[in-house]
Amino acid sequence: MNIAIIGSGLTGSLAAISLAKAGCRIDLYERLSDEELIDRDRTYAITHSSRKILQKIGIWSYLESHLVPFKYLNVIDYELNKKFEFLINDLSISDQKYSAVGWIAEHKNIMLSILDIISDIENINKIPTSVIPNTNKYELIIAADGSKSNTKKKLKTPSLNFNYNQMCITSKVLLRGVKSNEAYEILNSEGPFAVLPLGGDLFQIICSQTLEKGNFNMSLSKALFLDYLSTILPLGVEVDTIIDQPKSFPINFILNYSFFSGKYLYLGETAHKFHPVGGQGLNLCWRDVDCLTRLVSTPLLKNNYSIIPFIYSLSRLVDVLSISLLTDSLVRYSRSNFNIFCIPRRLIFLVLRKSAFTRKLILNIMTNGL
Repeated sequence: MNIAIIGSGLTGSLAAISLAKAGCRIDLYERLSDEELIDRDRTYAITHSSRKILQKIGIWSYLESHLVPFKYLNVIDYELNKKFEFLINDLSISDQKYSAVGWIAEHKNIMLSILDIISDIENINKIPTSVIPNTNKYELIIAADGSKSNTKKKLKTPSLNFNYNQMCITSKVLLRGVKSNEAYEILNSEGPFAVLPLGGDLFQIICSQTLEKGNFNMSLSKALFLDYLSTILPLGVEVDTIIDQPKSFPINFILNYSFFSGKYLYLGETAHKFHPVGGQGLNLCWRDVDCLTRLVSTPLLKNNYSIIPFIYSLSRLVDVLSISLLTDSLVRYSRSNFNIFCIPRRLIFLVLRKSAFTRKLILNIMTNGL
């Protein structure tokens, strides 16, 4: 099968590798240079669903050394002053043997490794443009050119869009009072924020807050921003220094009404983009890749490729919708500071602290999807 992929970010590149290993001939269209693709300051949480996908296509061993495992995921509700932990024992038996609740990855490291892998695969042809001159030569065309996809705009594909009236501020910091293998997800009335380990005492802060407060904090000097971080970090965790200049980006919700248009198929953030709470973004995108590869590899569909986009769209519906509802609910739960929500919030935390079954259920959805 001849397949064109528009966009060679982490999702488009992984799709190229996975589909090429399934026997497809891939033309990978990308207008940016490899250096531009690599030079992005983003950090991702990698779950066991992504680990299984990477193992399936034989590249987990290449990427594992660039990942920082964490064994503890602390969830704190600042409004209630309550806390519980997701531990390795809350994973399924098959996942527990990897001794990690999840992994943290920096974009530069995994993008570089994936591009190296692509260069060694003969049936992937990289083309330095995002414009396909002849669409008739392809059985499928995959749009993986991001949330601002030009492909989707040209095809006028409708989607549900809204802004959270929030921005996300990220910064690398050196911390004391925290283990090198633990992460935090903190629910705060300004918005949820995460503390992710990057090795040793280096951590990534990913903080969501209102636009007004976010713009104010972005205007602070490094010394004053350091003071601000000291006020929002968990008790006992202290910040030593800021490693880089804080960066910010707006937070919005995007969900296509359909994940295909004719022979065009939407993958990753071209189809869906949600709030970063819970670190679901890249894992959901890579599950798109896995689903598509399984369909393309199905003997019954190899001669009926025209129905693959429709089946793919249906197949991804439950997983994508469940994650969209989960992340959106977490944001609204975090920002609801009305007294009326106090009792249900306390009940939710009590159940999660006392019920191993509930923790296992929630963690399984977060790590493996539906």
